[in-house]
Amino acid sequence: CILLYRLLPLILIGLGALLRFACLGVVPGGIHQDESFSVLNALGLLHEGTDTAGRVMPVYLSDWGDGQSALYSWLLIPLFALNGGSFNLFLARLPQAAVSVFTLWSVYWLIKRMFGKNAGLWALFSLAICPWHIMMSRWGLDANLAPGFLIFGLTFFIKGLDKKPFLLVSAFFYGLSLYCYAVIWPIVPIMLLLQIVYSLRHKRLSIDKWGLLSALLLFLMALPLLLYVMVNSGLIPEVTLPFLTIPRASGYRGSEIALLPSEMWSNLKTALRLLLFQNTGSPYDILLPWGLFYDIGRIFIAVGAVLLLVKLVKSFLRREFAWEYFLFVQLLGGGIVCLLVTARLHQVNALFIPLVLCEAYGLWNTAAFLLKKRAVIGRVFTSAVAALYLVCLVLFQRDYYTDYKDTVNAYFAIGIEECVAYALEQCEEKGIDTITVEKGAQWPRLLLYTNTLPSEYLENVVYDTPPAPASFETHGIHVNTRINYDAINSHSIYIIYYTDVPVFEEDFTLTQFYDWYVAVPKA
Repeated sequence: CILLYRLLPLILIGLGALLRFACLGVVPGGIHQDESFSVLNALGLLHEGTDTAGRVMPVYLSDWGDGQSALYSWLLIPLFALNGGSFNLFLARLPQAAVSVFTLWSVYWLIKRMFGKNAGLWALFSLAICPWHIMMSRWGLDANLAPGFLIFGLTFFIKGLDKKPFLLVSAFFYGLSLYCYAVIWPIVPIMLLLQIVYSLRHKRLSIDKWGLLSALLLFLMALPLLLYVMVNSGLIPEVTLPFLTIPRASGYRGSEIALLPSEMWSNLKTALRLLLFQNTGSPYDILLPWGLFYDIGRIFIAVGAVLLLVKLVKSFLRREFAWEYFLFVQLLGGGIVCLLVTARLHQVNALFIPLVLCEAYGLWNTAAFLLKKRAVIGRVFTSAVAALYLVCLVLFQRDYYTDYKDTVNAYFAIGIEECVAYALEQCEEKGIDTITVEKGAQWPRLLLYTNTLPSEYLENVVYDTPPAPASFETHGIHVNTRINYDAINSHSIYIIYYTDVPVFEEDFTLTQFYDWYVAVPKA
């Protein structure tokens, strides 16, 4: 039992890694359109030093016109370089899965440092088997890096209270978090200020060279993004240097931040509905009935939140230092995000790890209370609750690899890659130089699967509504990104969705790849 207790952190991290890495390049199948943009930008930066808009090393990348955070693409560049400069789906998802596993270690160390090993084990267990954390770690959405990097920043901040040089590491990770997701830009300085003031007040931190160097490092890392905001607010022109671009986005989303009380109240209600009903309307976001945290997890989140607030109030009244304060600051930061943006899922992802930590705090305190009352009751509670969570995990995994897999494969357009490869083969064999694709395939996937780099794309693209292309050329093939059903002809190969089969089956030979078909003219 003593050996098992010592090995338990490694066992739980191993379980968490297995849940996140197993079949990573296969489930989900296909690729999400936002995920494909991260890959496209990484390939463009690797091969030509530009993103899809042709900008040299931009601090904020181009995608649908409103921009995309850069860190995910930066992390992909060395992986693709080691793969001969080419893309595969496992590598495309590797940064997110790896960050998620490192987050497990970070959460364990953080809570262990604050409340002891038992609390750390509950936190590690809760996050390792958390449905939201497992699902988001298995596809490469840039915004989903943010929760992990915020926790890395906090972890090294707490380390820095004991050993000052770690404050520099904390500043580095908080700086990187800004390149994960723009929504967290307002909350990072607020959270840091609250943590610093509290630590100074209780003499856990002092103003010295390490603190000043850390502040300088964070400022320098944030400066390009501060300039980006100024550029897109019309205060300064776009900055273009030989090695860096601070671009003007064609669809800057700064206006989406709620500033009026009525807007904030509306956003808060949306976030509360998400947490209550756990349904975003996007079937690939949440797998019901398991939701974000399982129903049992939501119970202990409520228990933990109440206990945390009670302890925090008592510590303020007694003017005592309390580690609970730092968990509260994380909750507060996530809550501010819920006020500022309309919650769907990843928009408020800064809230979810703090909620898991509340869950663990509730579990740990409940177990500790029962152990004090009667040891056998405490042990039975711990075993029974852990077993119940594991049953939920098994059932969740069953659904994830069956019904959910089929659903998400459709939303991630599995089959498009095979369709594009086959259509290119048929173009060469039939002497046809045009491929026309159903709009739902989404043009970023077409650029990715045709291996079209920014220079070739920008040389001949014809825009529909910029930045969306009506057509582009790649390797001598003209690609139309939507079908004109009134002008279907035998001079093009078509990639169609299964609902359009009746339109093409008479005059075209159809080859199926999942829900998609390649239609080759019979004549």
